[in-house]
Amino acid sequence: EMSQIDLPFEVGDTIEARSFELGFRGAWFRCKITKIFNKGRALFYDLEYLDFTEEGIHTTKVYQKRQGESENILMVRPIRPRQSHENEEGCGGEEEEEEEEEEVVVVRGLWKVGDLVDWWKDDCYWSGTVLEVNEEDETAKIELVPEPYGEGKSYDAMFKDLVPSLEWSLEDGWIVPFSKDGEKRQCAKLMKLPNEGAEETREEEKQRPTKKLAVEEEEKLRPTKKLVGDQDLALNIMESESIEAAVMDLEEQIVRIEWIKGMLLLNSDNSTWIYEDYPPPSS
Repeated sequence: EMSQIDLPFEVGDTIEARSFELGFRGAWFRCKITKIFNKGRALFYDLEYLDFTEEGIHTTKVYQKRQGESENILMVRPIRPRQSHENEEGCGGEEEEEEEEEEVVVVRGLWKVGDLVDWWKDDCYWSGTVLEVNEEDETAKIELVPEPYGEGKSYDAMFKDLVPSLEWSLEDGWIVPFSKDGEKRQCAKLMKLPNEGAEETREEEKQRPTKKLAVEEEEKLRPTKKLVGDQDLALNIMESESIEAAVMDLEEQIVRIEWIKGMLLLNSDNSTWIYEDYPPPSS
């Protein structure tokens, strides 16, 4: 049995967890890890079910065996990747930018009979197979994973509540399983696309220079205040390698130099220091 060292999860992470308990087989629940510990050689997570807060903390054995089987099965996985659609902007071809990417599951067209899907129902994802498709009503009849691995019943589901089934393992990460229609077909593909969260961060960074420079301008009006309060000079480039962060650092240094020039002019009668512009050497 693998140990916690092999797994990428930490206390505080949001993950998905499943159960072999009757009535919940074949479903994935969103959880937050509150504690990681061992009992003997077995690894356990204390999980807070994010969509069932009244349930309290559940202690889950991370590797479990189904009744009558010897194989150890991992009961947790990361939160599924963000979903997009093939006809959405940015999903059609190769991406030029390689930085700040995330894995995205891109759906191919409409659902077809045999597609493996996860159905969002009762605040969790139920894995199943598409049996019938009604494009006019945008509904599909799906059969849940058969017993003993799932609950095995058929239901009508709205298209909007369906997402592609994904499988996750330590060795391969996320993969899209082949559809159950006798063909080697996948209803979705995994792609690397620009991280939406990173885009928001970059937009925030673009707004930050104006705010920071305004604060520095205030500093210039108070020459008795120290230039640097701490021993270390914090640089934006230490937190982000983006061009915007480097530009912010340059702008902040310009403000600091202007501040020093102002200090030298104010104290020119009592100081032997003189500020002189130093042009860069010509190449």
